This record gives sequence, C-alpha cells and structure tokens, in this order.
Amino acid sequence: MLQTIIKTALRIFWKERAYAFLNVLGLTVGITASMLLFLYVQSERSVDQFHQDIDRIYQVMENQDYSGTIFTTSANPGPLKDALKAEMPEVEYFSQLTWEQERLFLHNGQSFKERGRVASEDFFHIFSNEFIEGTRENSLTEPSVLYLSKSLKERIFGQEPAIGQTLTVNGWGEYKVGGVYEDAPLNASLKFDFVLPYAPWGERNAWLQDWGNNGIRGVVKLQAGVDYQEFNKKIKGYVKEKNEGSVVDLFLFPFKDMYLKESFENGKASGGRIVYVRLFSIVAVFILVIACINFMNLATARSTKRAKEVGVKKVVGSSRRQLVFQFIGESVLMSIISAILSGLLVALLVPSLNELINGHLSFNFENINQLALLLGLGLVVGVLAGSYPAVFLSGFKPVSVLKGSFKTSGWSNGLRKGLVIVQFVISTFLIISTLVIHEQMEFVKNKNLGYNKENIVYLPIEGDLASEESARLFMARVLDNPNFSNITVSSNTPINIGSSTSGGYRWEGKTEENETLFNVLQVGHNFIETLNMEIIEGRSFDPNLATDSLHVIINEQTAKAMNVENPLNYPITFWGRTGKVIGIVKDFHFSSLHQSIDPIVISLRPENASYFIAKMDGGNTQAGIEYLENLAKEMNPNYPFTYNFLDESYENLYRGETTIGLLANYFSGIAIFISLLGLFGLASFAAEQRIKEIGIRKVLGASLGSLMLIMSKSFLVLVGIGFVIAAPLSNWFMNDWLNGFEYRIAIGTVVFVLAGAAALFITVLTVSYHALKAASTNPVKSLRYE
Repeated sequence: MLQTIIKTALRIFWKERAYAFLNVLGLTVGITASMLLFLYVQSERSVDQFHQDIDRIYQVMENQDYSGTIFTTSANPGPLKDALKAEMPEVEYFSQLTWEQERLFLHNGQSFKERGRVASEDFFHIFSNEFIEGTRENSLTEPSVLYLSKSLKERIFGQEPAIGQTLTVNGWGEYKVGGVYEDAPLNASLKFDFVLPYAPWGERNAWLQDWGNNGIRGVVKLQAGVDYQEFNKKIKGYVKEKNEGSVVDLFLFPFKDMYLKESFENGKASGGRIVYVRLFSIVAVFILVIACINFMNLATARSTKRAKEVGVKKVVGSSRRQLVFQFIGESVLMSIISAILSGLLVALLVPSLNELINGHLSFNFENINQLALLLGLGLVVGVLAGSYPAVFLSGFKPVSVLKGSFKTSGWSNGLRKGLVIVQFVISTFLIISTLVIHEQMEFVKNKNLGYNKENIVYLPIEGDLASEESARLFMARVLDNPNFSNITVSSNTPINIGSSTSGGYRWEGKTEENETLFNVLQVGHNFIETLNMEIIEGRSFDPNLATDSLHVIINEQTAKAMNVENPLNYPITFWGRTGKVIGIVKDFHFSSLHQSIDPIVISLRPENASYFIAKMDGGNTQAGIEYLENLAKEMNPNYPFTYNFLDESYENLYRGETTIGLLANYFSGIAIFISLLGLFGLASFAAEQRIKEIGIRKVLGASLGSLMLIMSKSFLVLVGIGFVIAAPLSNWFMNDWLNGFEYRIAIGTVVFVLAGAAALFITVLTVSYHALKAASTNPVKSLRYE
C-alpha cells in the first residue's frame, strides 16, 4: 500500500506541478524558519545545563528593602561564606567569586591580557570543568597558586606541561600554575580563562570583612535532598541577625534559571531572556500553522480536480479509511521532501544567523537529535496539514461526483475563508509588533540621556598609567592633540555605575526610615564638562579648590531623597569625609531605559578612578585613536591598547532588544511570504473557477477595473477581518512588552494604519496578477464551449 501511495502522490505532484511547487515552497520556508527558531530556543534553554548536579546549584541573592523599594542583587557580604558553611549543614559547598576581571600575565618577556575570576576553594567542586592537568581536589586553597583554561595555557606555554610553571600577574606578584581545565563550553554563562585564589584578594580588600558591604558573589551547592525553598525560609533573615539595621533578605535562586530569568521586580523573578525564548517558540509555531493552512486551503480549493478520482476509487471498492491514508500519505511525502530541503537551507543559513545574533548555533545531519527534530517537524506538519483535506476529500459521494452534480459545500468554503483570516491575523500581528519594536528602539537610540555620548572615548587606567603622576601626564599629553577637547577620569562609565551605598551617605536630619540606595561615581576634574552635563544649581568641581575633594555633586533624585528644603550647600558626610553639596546636576540616565533614574552621588576622588574619559572634537576620529594608541604604547608598553566609544557601549545595552527586533523583521517577513504564497494559489484557483463569469461580464461591457475589483474584493474582506482581530491583540501584547521599559513610546494609530495599509497593499499586489490575467483574457476563448 505504501508503494501505491508514493506512486500516486508522485503522479499527482507531476500533474499539478504549479500547486505542488507552491505547497513545497511554503512548507520548506515554514519548516526552515521554524527549525532556525527552535535551534535558537534550544540553544538558549541549554545554557548552564551541562553542570553535574545542576539541580543542587544555586546563586546566593539578596532583596534589599529601601523604604518599600526592593532592590535585588547577587552581591553578598564577605563573611557570609564561612558563616553559612559553619552553621548550615544543608550547604555542601559554598564558593565566593568576583565579577569578570581583566589581568595581565607576563611570561618569558611576553604579555597576555585575559579575562577571568577570583574565586574561593569550593569553586571547582561546584562547577563541572574537567581537569587536563592537576585535579580539583584542594584547588584554590594555596594563596599563590592559580588555574588556567586549556586555551590560555596553550597560548602561554604551547604544548609544554603547565603544572608548576611560574607566571607574573601584573600588580599581584608571582603565581604557580596548579592546574589546567577544559574551556567552558559555548553554552556556559560563566566563562573564565583563569581562576585566581580568593584569599590574597580578600586580604587586600578589608571591606569584604564587613557584614554591611556587598561586593562579592556567592554560589552554593546544597546537600542532596534539601528543599531549597524551605532552606530559603530558614536563611531569609540571616544577614539581619549578623548585622543590626540591615535591610537584606537572603535567598537562593536556581543557577540553572539565572541565565533566562535574570530580571527581578519587587523581589521576584520577572522577565528576562525567557520572555524572548517563549516569544520565538510561539512565532515558530505560528509559522508552521500558516504553512499548514496554506496546504489545507490549496488542497481543498482544488477538490473538484480530484472528485472523480475519489468517486471511481470508491466504486471499485476503496474504503474511506484507505482514501484517508492515501491523502495523508501524499501530504506526509510532500512534507518530508520539504523537510529535507529545509535541512539544506538551515545548514546554509545557520552561519548568517550566528553572525546576526552573535550566537553559536549549529546544525548537522549527522546529529541524531537535530535530524530527528527536522524529520519530526516534517512528519507532524504533514499529518496536520493533510488531515483535514484527507477527511474532506474522502467524504465525497461517488453518485454525485460521477453524475456531474458535485459541488463543494458552503461549509468547506467558509472554513477555507476562516483559515485565510487566521493567516492574516498572525501576519498582521507580526507586522504591528515589528513596527512597535522598531519605534521603541529608535526612541531608545535618540533619547536625550542628560549627557553627551557622541564622540566620547574611554579606556582603562591600568599598569604604568595607574599612578596619579602618570595619569596626569597622560591626560596632559592627550590635550596636546587637537583632536581632543577635554579629558577626565572616573571610577566607572556613565552607563555602568556598578557602585552604591546606603549608610555611606548621610546628612543632618536623615532618619532610619529614610533608607535609600545611592549610586556612587568617583571622578576627576572636568567630568561634568567632558560629558556636557547640565548643572541646574550650584557649580562643578573647581581645580583651584583643594577642599572640593570633601564635597559632592548630586542629581535631582538625590535632592528629592534627602527631603530637605534646599540641598545646595547642605552639609553631608560621605564615606568618612565631611563636606557639602556644591552642585545639583540634571537627572541623567546611567543605566538602560528599562530602569528609572535613581539617586546618584558624584564625588571628587580621582585616586579611585578606573577609566580615562576623553571628548573628541569629531574632526578626525581615526587620527585621534591612532594618537591615543601610540601614547598608550609609549607610556604603558606592557598592556595592549583597548578603547571603547560611549555611544557604542550604550547601544550594547540594548543588543538583546536590537537582535530581537531584527529577528522579528526577518521572521515576520517569512510569515507574510508564506501567507502570500497561499493567497497566490487561491487567487489563481479563484480566477480559474470564475473565468467564464469574467468572460460573460466582459461581453456585457464590464470594464477592466471593475473586473479586477470583483476578483479582489473577497480577499480584501478577509484581510480586513484579519486586521480587525489582530489590531487589539497586538496592542495588548506590545503594551505589555513596552511596560518592561521605564521610558517608552505610546503606541499611536499610525502604527495600525501602516500595518493595515501594508497588509492591504501586499494582498492587492498578490491577487492583482491573477485578477488582471483573468480580466484581460479574450472572452471568445473562455466561452468557446458554451
């Protein structure tokens, strides 16, 4: 029977080549797009899942309550590790680690600048990095022994054994290599080319011993069988017990979920990458649905072509079940052919998709799981797409068919129209969503941040430039070049403050109830001027006044938080220095527009700076960068020259949303293309069915325009109904997405007008070809047999 089904299917495909081509093209494009999206979703969901005992690994988190505003962070107090390990038997391992750091390694006259972590002794007992040299036992317990990734070891030592070799870590002294581990896989969120022992770093940072400071991350592995939610109840007030007056509630969050659910709101996980994973899963299903609808519509629309075949087969003894199997078999065969073609397209498109999303997706026919997914999609789509046509076609009554009195029912025509409406609901929804995402991204790019981000270049203060004398000389020589108009130093860039305090900023009248988290920026002279910030009251730091090192500049939000009549010149104490507020700067955005502007304190402490920030005049950027590079190599020869532009770093804050916008553009276009393929086929069939009607109307004097309107009207009505349904759905969905931004656009009517016009235009364009062809046909040809 299978052989018969295949032969019949191939014969039908050849006889109806045009429609077979449309179906294969629609299914191929649909399966390709869905497969690419599923690969993306699969890649995102696989992040960090490779660690052994991943269900027992947790990130240590804090909810900090500042006068009812809850701030969630993964930063913890330094003493927490030893205390929890000693007092909580549920904890098997606890490792503290820093955020990513850059360090310069020197060996045999060569320098290597790499990114890694500082971590405490349980690190390699929690994370599953296989050792190539050495073992994880007793790792990170010796203060002068470090560990390298395989790739870094090979860059430094080549194929020689690394164990026992000595490296100089610039500024930190000499270290011996205690082990070499496999590089973190591509689906790891935590990557590191080196791991340095925590003990010496902790000794150099005395503030880590204070329960009131949060500056280190913690990861725990619980004992087998421990319920982490019950454990969270036990440790919730633990920091408050150790530190009177603390605002911290401690909790553990599954490490396997951190990558996808990293966003928190009011102390609970809210959004993050998981939103886009779910979104693209839905889009993938939508695209498959559209492709299936195309197949159903084209199959049932051409039912009259196969009516006699069904009638004859029933007369000679074929059962309805056999006919159902035949039609579903044809559908599955066509879908499997499409799936194989899709596999070839996916293999070709994956590199381009990786470049677009900066990802590491891969596809290979030799990968059993991926091949099974591809063929599984083909099989599912084939069965779903062919099920309704199979039931519909197999239900024809042979008597009616063979008498020539067979007509398709109004019900089937209505269902076909309903399926077209569903297609355009999805397509219009995607068009509107794409337009809204584009508008929001343009709003973000052009938003006035409260400072000038254009032509601002920044580079790290490190190595020989870290001394105050060298830093001053470097800045003086930068200003000797006409391509630079100003330069300053700062502890952080304006878009990544990363430092904050609550009790460190105090003023007369501050109450215990007034607990506010103040962001902190430590800068040099000319910081305000370099970034062209607006001082609304008071003044900037004066290079001629040594006492300004005691004073601070605040933003409008800090002025409100202080709740005093006039904050300007108000006495304050900030991190051990007593001074006053000498200036109030207009609020500026120092994080993404997802977040509101928070209070910030700007202090004149250039000795704590980590970056040079220079203003270029925009005349000859390339010459300016070359000058910086030559100067940096001259004054800091051991360190490679690195720099960034502030506007590019700002755009990187929205890389995820920008990527999502691009993907939405491409896959919305694909969904629309598939819908139009089906519409093209239906328009062709409709023109074929009404060719005699058109001939009669032409004989009676109908104009070309009126005939095209008659042919197009029914399709335009369907598109209009689809728009009416899609508009409120997309409005609700996109408003929910926009609510993730503290600063956002309002969805205007222009978006819906553009989307509706686009849907109507592409429909008219698609249908008009067949309408024009039918209306232009000589009526003599269409009526010759009447």
